[in-house]
Amino acid sequence: MHSLISRTSALVPLTLATLLPGLTAQGILPIPPYAGTGPTAGSKFLTGDWGGQRTSLAEQGVQLGLEFAQLGQSVVDGGRREDSAYGGRAKLTVNLDLDRMEVLRGALFTVRAESRYGDSVNRDAGTILPVGDLMFFPLTDPQDEDVPITVTEALYTQFLSSELGVFVGKFTLLGADANEFAGGDGTQQFLGHAFTSASVTSLFNPYSTLGGGVIYMPSKTLTVTNSVYASEDSSTTTGFDTLDGGLVWSAAVAGQYRAGDLPGGWRANYQHAFRRRFADFDGRLITPNGVAVPSTDDSWCFFANAWQYLSVEEDAPGPLRIDDGRADLRGVGAFIRIGFADPDTNPIEFVASGGFGGRGAFGRPEDTWGIGIAQSTTSDLPLANLGRRRVDSSTTRVEAYYGLTLSPASIVTFDIQWADPLLTRDDPATVLGVRWLLRF
Repeated sequence: MHSLISRTSALVPLTLATLLPGLTAQGILPIPPYAGTGPTAGSKFLTGDWGGQRTSLAEQGVQLGLEFAQLGQSVVDGGRREDSAYGGRAKLTVNLDLDRMEVLRGALFTVRAESRYGDSVNRDAGTILPVGDLMFFPLTDPQDEDVPITVTEALYTQFLSSELGVFVGKFTLLGADANEFAGGDGTQQFLGHAFTSASVTSLFNPYSTLGGGVIYMPSKTLTVTNSVYASEDSSTTTGFDTLDGGLVWSAAVAGQYRAGDLPGGWRANYQHAFRRRFADFDGRLITPNGVAVPSTDDSWCFFANAWQYLSVEEDAPGPLRIDDGRADLRGVGAFIRIGFADPDTNPIEFVASGGFGGRGAFGRPEDTWGIGIAQSTTSDLPLANLGRRRVDSSTTRVEAYYGLTLSPASIVTFDIQWADPLLTRDDPATVLGVRWLLRF
């Protein structure tokens, strides 16, 4: 289970639909369905309920979750070079529901540790955005460096009422632009970054960072958030040394609605980075020694998405949980995402993506699928010429996946991507992938 905050910047509590009025000492988080001894019993966890001990711990306010995802990808044509790679990432999440413990009403503390090993084809594909988010995060330098273990989240959340909450600590940003059919962190749904989030945020949004903010929920279907966080990544550090390296203010509003019996939703987010040096290419000067590029201390971006079920085979009693990387209902839906950024400072000026997704196909009610197309436009910057290598002014990507649900706790996904490279000298890359997600 992820933290109460469903990807800061969006900041939607996982229990928005179940948060009890008055915040009685019955807990912030609902108790997951641990019952069962494994996949044959229909449990969402391979290790089941541990003979009842797991449910007992959750009733006392302690929830443990472990996910392990493996990814094998091959660039079979085009890109920088044809190659194959394999790796995996594990996530351990501990939620301490202090409200359920009767220690502090309305309080939750979440810790998440991650580990990563192996290699990726992200560089081999030659694309401006990763073709495999699963192996791109947590961020490391150099890229693809193994991460034995690192704490990417240590977050304290305090609800002051059923409508208002505050949070502070270390948290992850990937998946902030959550969507019912295209979102997450690469462990479910699409593999490529072009469909997991609006990449106009890449200039100043880290993966893991320190910060805080406020959540306001005037209704079960509307959430308004404001947050401020460090713009430098702290995936493998405590993050305290990044606080003087620039900040980001993020304001978001998200809602859900119904078109007849069909659920839909939307999200809009504005972000402003400040107290950090950005190259101001709009103010570049031509000098006898070449191009002199001045700097500015701020930049901005705006992104939004919308999703809509086109048909459903079951009823939805309340707001859907859109941060879990899975279509909640059996049916078919559509999604769209757009993003704009400051063209004077951001190499990626505009992004757009859209497509279809759903749950249930070929007589298999739990299988998931999706298909989408994405377009990104680079800014008119001096980066357009890197020696003899020219950068494309726009790139296109098409991706399709099919998630074969072996059990609720074991999902194998087959994926194919066709993606324009960043450099015009390279041919479009065709990338095949297989991902295996396990929940313990």
